[in-house]
Amino acid sequence: MRSAPIFQPALNSSRTLPQRGACNDGLTFAAHYPADEYTASLASGGARLELWTDLPISQRSDASTSRATAWKAVPLLPLEASIDHSSGYAFAATVKCSDEAADGVFSFTYRILHPDGKIDWIGSPSNDGQIYLPSSEAPRYTIRQLVQPHSSTDLKLSEGESSPAEVRDTVTLACLTTTRRNTSASIAFSINATHVQSGLVVERTKSTWCTSRRLESLGEVSSDFGSNLIVLELSQSCGNEALVILPVFDDGHPSARLVRSSCDGDIINFEIVGAGASHAKVSLALGTAGKLKEVIAACRTHAARSLRTSIHEPLGLSWSAKKTLDVDSSLSDVILPSVPFAYDEVESVDASFYSDSTAVDSADQSLSSASSMMLPSAGDDTPPTLQEADDVSTVNGDRTVQADTATQPPQARAGLGFCTWEAMQNEERRPYLSEVVAALEAAERRLGLGSIVALLIDDGWQDVVRGANDRGRLNSFDMDPEMLDLDDDLGLEEASDAADRSVLARYTAYIRKRFPAVRSIGCWMTLAGYWDGIHPDGPIAAGLSASLRRVRVEDPFRQASRDWYVQATELDMHLFWDRAFHFLRESGADFVKVDAQAEWEWIQEGACTDVRTLNAAALGKAAFEAMEGAATRYFGSGGGVIHSMAFTSSLTNTLRTLSSQGMTIRCTDDFFPNIPEAHRHHLAHNVYSSLLLPHHLCDADMLSHCSGSNVDDRDYTGFHASFRAFTDARLWISDKADAPRHDSLRALVAPSTLSNEGAGVCVQARGSLMPESTFDELIGDSVGPALKMTVQHESTASATVGLWNLRASAETFDVLHVKQMLNKHDEVDRVANSLYTYYAVRSFRSGKIWLMTSEAEEQQEGASLGVKLPAGSWEVLTVSPLLTTMVEGVSVALLGATEHFMTPGAVPAVSIATAYPDKEGRRRSYLSQSRRPSHQRRRSTRSTSTSSLSPSIAAADAKQNEAALTTVAVDSLMQRSDGGARAALLSLALVNGFFAVLQTTITGVSRAPGTGRGSMVRGRTPRVEIVDTVIGMLDKLQTLFVFGLLVLASWTLTLPSTSVKGVPKLSWLPFLDAKQTRHAEQVGLDDPTLRRVRLRPADVVATLKRCLTARTMVPLRECPISITHPPPSSPTPQSPLPDTPRTPTTPDVVFTALVDVAARLSFLVLCPTRDAIKTCKIDRTRYDTASTPWIRVEPVQLQGSVEAGKNAFRVEIDLEAWRDNQDETLVQTLSAPVSVSLRISSALV
Repeated sequence: MRSAPIFQPALNSSRTLPQRGACNDGLTFAAHYPADEYTASLASGGARLELWTDLPISQRSDASTSRATAWKAVPLLPLEASIDHSSGYAFAATVKCSDEAADGVFSFTYRILHPDGKIDWIGSPSNDGQIYLPSSEAPRYTIRQLVQPHSSTDLKLSEGESSPAEVRDTVTLACLTTTRRNTSASIAFSINATHVQSGLVVERTKSTWCTSRRLESLGEVSSDFGSNLIVLELSQSCGNEALVILPVFDDGHPSARLVRSSCDGDIINFEIVGAGASHAKVSLALGTAGKLKEVIAACRTHAARSLRTSIHEPLGLSWSAKKTLDVDSSLSDVILPSVPFAYDEVESVDASFYSDSTAVDSADQSLSSASSMMLPSAGDDTPPTLQEADDVSTVNGDRTVQADTATQPPQARAGLGFCTWEAMQNEERRPYLSEVVAALEAAERRLGLGSIVALLIDDGWQDVVRGANDRGRLNSFDMDPEMLDLDDDLGLEEASDAADRSVLARYTAYIRKRFPAVRSIGCWMTLAGYWDGIHPDGPIAAGLSASLRRVRVEDPFRQASRDWYVQATELDMHLFWDRAFHFLRESGADFVKVDAQAEWEWIQEGACTDVRTLNAAALGKAAFEAMEGAATRYFGSGGGVIHSMAFTSSLTNTLRTLSSQGMTIRCTDDFFPNIPEAHRHHLAHNVYSSLLLPHHLCDADMLSHCSGSNVDDRDYTGFHASFRAFTDARLWISDKADAPRHDSLRALVAPSTLSNEGAGVCVQARGSLMPESTFDELIGDSVGPALKMTVQHESTASATVGLWNLRASAETFDVLHVKQMLNKHDEVDRVANSLYTYYAVRSFRSGKIWLMTSEAEEQQEGASLGVKLPAGSWEVLTVSPLLTTMVEGVSVALLGATEHFMTPGAVPAVSIATAYPDKEGRRRSYLSQSRRPSHQRRRSTRSTSTSSLSPSIAAADAKQNEAALTTVAVDSLMQRSDGGARAALLSLALVNGFFAVLQTTITGVSRAPGTGRGSMVRGRTPRVEIVDTVIGMLDKLQTLFVFGLLVLASWTLTLPSTSVKGVPKLSWLPFLDAKQTRHAEQVGLDDPTLRRVRLRPADVVATLKRCLTARTMVPLRECPISITHPPPSSPTPQSPLPDTPRTPTTPDVVFTALVDVAARLSFLVLCPTRDAIKTCKIDRTRYDTASTPWIRVEPVQLQGSVEAGKNAFRVEIDLEAWRDNQDETLVQTLSAPVSVSLRISSALV
């Protein structure tokens, strides 16, 4: 029996697509049939698979009728470009709707037409698919139209509030609050379900975590579990809009939650319930679904402004010195009498405490005066040494972080971290030193020496006292001595500092001595100290100002009850965390993982009636603020704490995260390597839950080898490893010593830079969901689409695309276009100007390469790529533009690092240009004598300075290739004797002469009197620096003027010779308007006389804008200009025009990339023969591509795609091997990025 085919979009499905998108980009219908004889007949044309629809298809589409509104058949043609042909055949068709089509609901189905006229219908009329095309002229939704507040609720629209630039013109913000007449009531509102097509919800379904799921309808929102985020895809929306609903809470009050209260037909009611409902608010944002991440970010920023209270004090105590001196304060009566230590100066208690909290415990000799010193950020990866800094910020209210002044979140850090949890062999998973050392040694054998740069000592290391009915309580801050189980006592003694005898310090010192690459070590803790708090009879409790408080924890999710012992006052909480982190810092730790934070929400209100005792909600808030303040002092801001078991509304929907950025937060449950069903859900929850925290780093937990014990079990190691590359928190692995080697884990090892061998290149970046698939059903049991994420690399105009099959045991099928993979969904003209014609797509898993076109016209070959993934499978694709010049037959694309999923930032820029072999010496001589700005001269002296190197090197390369930019055009002009050519040459001469005079004048001004040959001047004077800057600006202006003149000359001289019958002769002026582009194509812009003209004026304008945005001339090098020769004509006796003799020359094509990564880089070169790839220039040295061992050139077969019409070769350059073969002095003085150039001859083209 034949397997069932897969259709996209599926039958019996509904979809809303704005009419503008349907007309411009079109709709793609696709099918995948398993490989058999029947499908082979479809692919060969024996029978034809067709789309049958009444969509108002444009007359340009290949439809079987000329009536736009009638039912018509559109053939689905076989896709030559497909990830895996062995699994079957893919068919696709892209249709565009008519511009004059009316809005409405249209149907579609699929059928097979046999040669004898027989038709096999795939479905029946009852399960036809539905597509709604709302008119672009229709009014958009409004928040007041969508959300109806109840009598106790006010809806306030934001007016005049600034939004992020990405959504400033497309997002509407509002807030739901309780009315002033009834402030004790709760927020309630209604939404009409008919306005909603689908949605996403992040809700609390576990004790310490939230989970995410897709909504088929609005009524599926839970009436029990609280929703932290609801995103609704609006039906019949002309602008593809989405509504974001974000409840926000005051974490100092009892908890509350947003739930669905009731349903009245299509009206769905929502309400805030719980003891703290009166203090909650609901933030709303309405924007386009294509920019959902930015819309959610704007909603969170608006929510932070709407809350009345400000964020907690980040660097110290949440209460100030003034509060301590207030005799009416509830804390003033308990702070001073409870302190068990005497002071020499009682009147200075408040000042000394707030500048250095260790003054409270002056008798404790283990605390130094540096206990509250500010330290570098954990992101610096510096050794854990204390540095002196001021801490007066603990009482400075101006340091409070506000929503409008939050800093940018840190970027992902390079290098792998190692977690001990899954790597331990013992049953309790305790991090014995012997097991940790064995696991680290095995990891370095599998991944490479020095691949591990950070270590996290997970649960089990602490000195804990365990009772019969508890999970353990913290006794002291030091490590359990049993963890030091190695017999090499001498090694431990040598590794330890004689003045520091703590067990943890000896442990960390041994690790650093044994593994020098491990620069960062962190320790695991819970917010209560340990799972059930602090041991009441231990040394920690004895050093606090008051007795511990016993609290009852009732967990409704786990149906568990337990007793905790925690600090009774805010003072003791600050004392506890200040001493804990001071001890960790002095013992060699520089970050912490704080677990079980959400369990504080289940603390029950006690029977104590003392008004000075904190209530349960305030107790959890105070504990969090004390921990955060101490962590900032000792570990730096951002990255010093991994917040775990905290992904609930108390953290994500309060000012703890709304008014800050850059926190590292675990957004899913633990990673379970041995539970097959958990893998796909782990990825889905990470993707959707991270939408809630756009300004923070979302940690996906550790990663370990996860193949089953049976041979038939799936190996999910690559499944998770590839996904981790699309996250932005630090990458953690946790493998046992006997784990097998896996290539996908090696792909996460950060390669070193070329400029600094100790630094690593990041191999990850936060991915974004493809806008079209945001609301797709990804976790279903039947066939459907895959999870698709993209990362854009603006410096190289490329992208990395990841696909994962999250379905239970079914396959996924998708058809991808270049615009989808590059996330280009702006205005049509803007997208067209920003896209190249051809793109190379490389598969990470198979290494296959496809050549695709961005011009996705109907039935055009190479416009679509079919991707079919079996259950549990994945794929990572690299999409790179194919760069060309006016030299026909030669094209080059950068395919990236072949051994890594991605290396964002490793290649700051790429360019392509032409160069004449016979003019190289003359140009090199000219450049060597011309004056260059100082930032370019520093490059020639191999300075080790790395400040602003990328722009300077790009400017230097642009300067060196300026002649290549204009050579062909100027040579063409010089061969012509008409008036236009003479005018263009005269203009070029005047421009160059004018700028030469300016540069000479400014250079003369820079000569300072009294600094002759014998004078010794230290450093550079400010005047010289200013002159260098001005000259650099003049160089850029000169290049822009020359570029513009050549374009003007090209079109002025060429267009008048091109005409169409019935159409007047053309000029370049009308084509500056992008709206005239389509008309220009109809009047012969593809005529043979224009074949060598590289740019339309509209493209020129776009190129100039790119130059101004990038502040570099690199975009000009991507767009060389050639001026075509006029058609030959017979000379007349009145004006003889003899040709000027000229030696024919053929330019070479030079592709240049600025590279700062010691890895294998791969290039795709389309050229006639292997011998055409002549040399590779790295830094300043040329190498023969045929004889150099670290350069490999091999032919490659482009998979079914666009007909290239030329041979294809893959050039792989091993820059790590190149660096290893260089002189040590050269390597030490390299400044990055390094120029890597391929020279391809066009003589044989």
